[in-house]
Amino acid sequence: MLVPLEENEGVILDIRYASDNNFVGRPVYARPVALLHGEAHAAFGRAAARARVLGLGFRIFDAFRPIEVQAILWDAVSDKSFVADPALGGTHPRGIALDLTLFDLATGRDLPMGTGFDAVTPLSAHGALEGLSPEAVRNRALLLGLMTAAGWESYEPEWWHYNLPDGDGLPVLSAADVPGGPL
Repeated sequence: MLVPLEENEGVILDIRYASDNNFVGRPVYARPVALLHGEAHAAFGRAAARARVLGLGFRIFDAFRPIEVQAILWDAVSDKSFVADPALGGTHPRGIALDLTLFDLATGRDLPMGTGFDAVTPLSAHGALEGLSPEAVRNRALLLGLMTAAGWESYEPEWWHYNLPDGDGLPVLSAADVPGGPL
């Protein structure tokens, strides 16, 4: 079952695929909703609590992604390491993945990460160092620590992507599975 993430002081929903501000260049969701499988929702709550202790919050770019949208993204990107093959399902269509960044609760400003969300470049990798500022490297490490301490795992090519491990047994969901109507 998919559970909505609610915007609050420590969570900003900036669902990029419901806007033109994404690598496809057009909305692929009809509405800006962030949904997660129940287990992923609980794990995100643990990460958000840890972030609040540090005076930080999360800006959410994407969560559950219907398999139909996964196919649109697959077709739109040339470097296939940045989007899971829809034939294999992936983690977003199972509701166990998040694309996110950190922001400072006091200022509301996002922490510098060295590249933007969905930057299809080797600089987006967790392990990238050359070409990144020490501040960006530190902020990525902070995001990695907060998320992995709460049970998430990272995806090496994308500093913004985290998913729950061992979710391959969960069903791949479509737009018809979205509570309240399709995304």
